[in-house]
Amino acid sequence: MAERVLTIDNLRVSFDTYAGEVQAVRGVTLHVDEGEVLAIVGESGCGKSVTAQTIMKLNPMPPARIVDGEINLAGHDIVHADDKEMQKIRGNEVAMIFQDPMTCMNPTTRVGKQIVESIRLHKHLSNAEAKAEAIRCLEQVKIPNPEERAKQYPHEYSGGMRQRAMIAMALSCNPKLLIADEPTTALDVTIQAQIMELLAELKEKINTAIILITHDLGVVAGIADRVAVMYAGKVVETGTTEEIFYQHKHPYTEALLRSLPSTDQGKHEPLMSIPGTPPDLLNPPRGCGFAARCRHCMQICKEEQPPEFTIGDGHKASCWLLHPDCPSAEERGAKG
Repeated sequence: MAERVLTIDNLRVSFDTYAGEVQAVRGVTLHVDEGEVLAIVGESGCGKSVTAQTIMKLNPMPPARIVDGEINLAGHDIVHADDKEMQKIRGNEVAMIFQDPMTCMNPTTRVGKQIVESIRLHKHLSNAEAKAEAIRCLEQVKIPNPEERAKQYPHEYSGGMRQRAMIAMALSCNPKLLIADEPTTALDVTIQAQIMELLAELKEKINTAIILITHDLGVVAGIADRVAVMYAGKVVETGTTEEIFYQHKHPYTEALLRSLPSTDQGKHEPLMSIPGTPPDLLNPPRGCGFAARCRHCMQICKEEQPPEFTIGDGHKASCWLLHPDCPSAEERGAKG
C-alpha cells in the first residue's frame, strides 16, 4: 500500500487586510499518497495556490493567518513548525515549481550554481559532487548539453528550458512531494505538452507525489490520478480523474467541463461560459458559494452550506442535489 505523504484536514487560511478578513481557504481537506498525482482545479481566486503555499508556509504571516486545521507532511506538523524547521523541510521534503521561472530564478547567477546551492543546503556533498548532481538533474529533465547549459544564466534559456531548469532544481533533493503551481501558464501550447509529458515521465521514474494546480481541466486528463475541484475557498468535489470527467456530480464541475472547447463543436458555435463571478471572500455567502451562478440553485442552497456526500469509494461532492430528499429536476424547474 502506498505511503500517505500529505494530509490536510479542515484547513482555514485568512488574510487580514485594510478592508477586513479575506477567508481565502475555508475548510479544505485533502490527501496525497506516494507516487500519486492530485490535480487541484478551479477558477482564479478559488484558493488553490493559497492552499499549496500554506503547505510550504510561503504566505507571509501576517497578513496571512492559519485560522484552523492540520497539515501533516511526511510526519511533520506544518501548522506548528517554526521558520528553522521549515527551512529544513522546504526543498528536502517538499518543493514547488512556480508559474513563471524567470521571476523565481536569480538572473545574476548561473543556472547550475543555483541548483548546486539548493543541493548543498540539504545534502552533505562537496562542491564538485554537487556540481555533478546538478548536471545530472539538468540531464534528467532533458536539457541538451547540460554541462554547457549549467554555465549559462536564466535569460539565455528559452521559456520552456527555464521551466525544465526549475523542475530540475525542485527535484535536486528528491522531495517526497512536488507542487506544480500552474507550471504551463506562461508557455505556448507545444511547450505545455512537453512539460506535462516530462512531469508524467518523472512521476513514473522517481515515484514522487505531485500536486498539480491548474484552472484548466484539459491539462490534467493525461497525468492526474485524482482531481479536487475547488470553488470559493472550498473543495466541492473530489474523485478519480475518470469520475470527475465522466461521473461528476457537482454543478461547478459540470460547468468547468462544459466550458472546455470540443473537437466536435461547430465552427460558428460559441464557447460555453460560466455566467457571473466568484463570490467576494471578504464576505462569503451563507450558503453554497456557487449558488448565485448555478442553474440548479434552490432556496436551501442560498441559506445553508451543503454537507459532503459520498458517491463512491473516494468520490465525494458537496451539493444539495445529492440529498435523498432533493426534488427532481422537473419539480425544481431547473434552467437549461
